[in-house]
Amino acid sequence: MSKSILLSLAIAFFVSTVHAQDSAVGMSKGKGVLGQGQQRTVLSKTDLATAPGMEAIVLTVDGAPGLIGKKHYHPGDEFIYVTEGSLTLDVAGKGKVTLKKGETLHIPGRVVHQAINPSPAAPFKVVTFGIFKKGQPDTTIVGE
Repeated sequence: MSKSILLSLAIAFFVSTVHAQDSAVGMSKGKGVLGQGQQRTVLSKTDLATAPGMEAIVLTVDGAPGLIGKKHYHPGDEFIYVTEGSLTLDVAGKGKVTLKKGETLHIPGRVVHQAINPSPAAPFKVVTFGIFKKGQPDTTIVGE
């Protein structure tokens, strides 16, 4: 699947799910998966008919001021869109990248990264879209 198709899918999911967040009652909440001060809320998890063995996952991540998250990776490509605040991601092989509201970043599968909130006062909120191998954990913590 080409990056342009993946990005188009990511944008479509972002647009359709950012507003659906308030109606995500009953969806799984993964609190503390990446450490204290982060809350993950799964909005959608869907098998991909055009890519057997793969699934799309859309979720939000809320990060507390001054957060330093755990290093982790995902079993497939992840697209991150900042909806509030700013977020620094320390990405293996790339270094630190700071994203502000409205900016996006693509992280290839199995690339270790870590979320850091550079603000000591303001939280951040992101929407992430991932295309992951089905049946694998969506997030694997590194170094534990």
